[in-house]
Amino acid sequence: MRIDDARSEMLQLRELIRYHNDLYYRESRTEISDGEYDALMLRLRQLEDSWPELVTPDSPTHRIGAPPVSGFARVGHDPPMLSLDNIFSENELFEFEKRVITGLGLVTPPVYSVEPKLDGLALSLRYVDSLLVLAGTRGDGSEGEDVTPNVKTIRSIPLRLRESVPGNLDVRGEVFFGSEDFASLNRERSRLGEKPFSNPRNAASGSLRQLDSRITASRPLSFIAWSLEGTDHLSTQSEVLEFMSRLGIPVNQLNRTCRGAGEVVRIFTGLEASREEMPYEVDGIVIKLDSFEEQRALGNLARSPRWATAWKFHAEEVATRLLSIEMGVGRSGRLTPVAHLQPVSVGGVTVTSATLHNEDDIVRKDVRPGDIVIVRRAGDVIPEIVGRLPGADTERGARFVFPDRCPVCSGPIVRLEDESAHRCLNPSCPARLREGILHWASREGLDIEGLGVKLADQLVSNGLVHDIPGLYDLTVEALASLERMGEKSARNLVEELDRSRSVGLERFLTGLGIPGVGRAVSGYIALRFATLEDVMDSTPEELTEIEGIGPVLACSVHTFFTDPVTRRVVERLREAGFSPRTEALSASRVLEGLTIVFTGSLSISRTEAAALALRAGAHVTGSVSSRTDLVITGAGAGGKLDRARNLGIRIADESEFLDMLERN
Repeated sequence: MRIDDARSEMLQLRELIRYHNDLYYRESRTEISDGEYDALMLRLRQLEDSWPELVTPDSPTHRIGAPPVSGFARVGHDPPMLSLDNIFSENELFEFEKRVITGLGLVTPPVYSVEPKLDGLALSLRYVDSLLVLAGTRGDGSEGEDVTPNVKTIRSIPLRLRESVPGNLDVRGEVFFGSEDFASLNRERSRLGEKPFSNPRNAASGSLRQLDSRITASRPLSFIAWSLEGTDHLSTQSEVLEFMSRLGIPVNQLNRTCRGAGEVVRIFTGLEASREEMPYEVDGIVIKLDSFEEQRALGNLARSPRWATAWKFHAEEVATRLLSIEMGVGRSGRLTPVAHLQPVSVGGVTVTSATLHNEDDIVRKDVRPGDIVIVRRAGDVIPEIVGRLPGADTERGARFVFPDRCPVCSGPIVRLEDESAHRCLNPSCPARLREGILHWASREGLDIEGLGVKLADQLVSNGLVHDIPGLYDLTVEALASLERMGEKSARNLVEELDRSRSVGLERFLTGLGIPGVGRAVSGYIALRFATLEDVMDSTPEELTEIEGIGPVLACSVHTFFTDPVTRRVVERLREAGFSPRTEALSASRVLEGLTIVFTGSLSISRTEAAALALRAGAHVTGSVSSRTDLVITGAGAGGKLDRARNLGIRIADESEFLDMLERN
């Protein structure tokens, strides 16, 4: 065969396969059998194997997956992928509408775009000149994981758009399992002797985050889009949905527009009534202002838009018997009572345990082993006990009494003032130690490479480490004796641990796992106090002067450093060579008083960039406004960059930003 003949046949095969994919995934019908479809794919793969130089990036053969990768890279989202606030009643819906009408100064109710809320995993797709080049999970909203090879195996996602669209388009939507596809997948797993997945959402999340994309390709995932970034010619959400559909991007055919909350109630009632008949799991509806102009006028909160909300369906409730109540202990030492139940199906998921939250919850509900209780999945995710059903039996089991000693290590239990939780104070508690080690070594903490879940399990179970400071007593010989831990890996870990001794105060504080103190709060504390000793000696009053710290959090920090048990952990870390200090502030404080916004992907993380700016005197925010002084841009900068240009705000790239910090 000549190369021109091969090129012609490959082009014809690709178009034919795309046509049948569209029929199946967009119109739910077929014109050929599965065997005929497989034959088309086989012929195309044979030609591509013979003529690899003719393989195109949008070829349907990419749907079969590729060999495993070592890990996921990070991908930035600009603008961030926000979460939605939830409402649960008509009253809350009308309150939402009242805020919208007041905020926009309307005299009549606005037009809404209403769509089913899929119970899946949020995903962002980037198309450049109509070609799919990048796909990322939502992550923390600003950054997610690059899952491009896996996403290319999902047949409902077009690798190339139907129409030519120059420039960048960011499509956002939901990856999920259809009900029949999920049932078929579980039947096949059972046939192979594998454990069936418990629910479609978790299965979709796990399937998308496989390091081996061939595994993803073997699972019948679907995708539906719900928003689009990068288009200026569209003015409403409904226009966006029509445009995406024209491009071959699947959208939900049950999307509706309506005016006013009364019409939203009608749509909600209809969808909830037909919930069980839908071909996928739906846990509510999403309500958005249809007009982009009105969306921009209302703006966003830190993590959610003011112009949209999710109205959740009523949770399914069932009755079952409470068998026993046991205590779970988390990384922070918090004790959570867990109710063990007679297995029961709730919303399609078999539930065997449920949370009882805390002592007050148990007392208020007065549930005891042996009771018949009502169980529901809160938000259709976390099982919880609503209450008990009174029975004919006059004799009930004894009331559950909260323990005064930790059920895992027999350490002391306390309930701090202003908290509903009981906590184990023993830092050597095995229940706490494994998660504490992982948090200490995490990327946000001391970033100790090589110290992962399996090794943490071995260190604790083999008795090599009894508390966090014990990590620094580890030797190469002791580590090398562990399963799958050779001498080279052991030496590398000891070197990593040694390196971590020089970590700055911000990461050190984050790694300690003080309740309520994450990376952001640690950063603010490190800006206020230069040394660990200063933090340890600080008063609650001094701590409340720091941005982002209120009286309750100040008490938590102060208690951690003054309680003899936890203070001893810190003292032992100091004996192990730790003397963390705040990294040197910019000598000239060149960014003093400036309000800065970062947008796009930088060579360093957003957290690190923000920390550098803070040390130089800047105030960092997440959105561009008339009060913004400087916008730092990276690759893939989008809406924030456009807004900065429109407002005439100074713009600089990452290299210029770093140059500013180096000026004397």
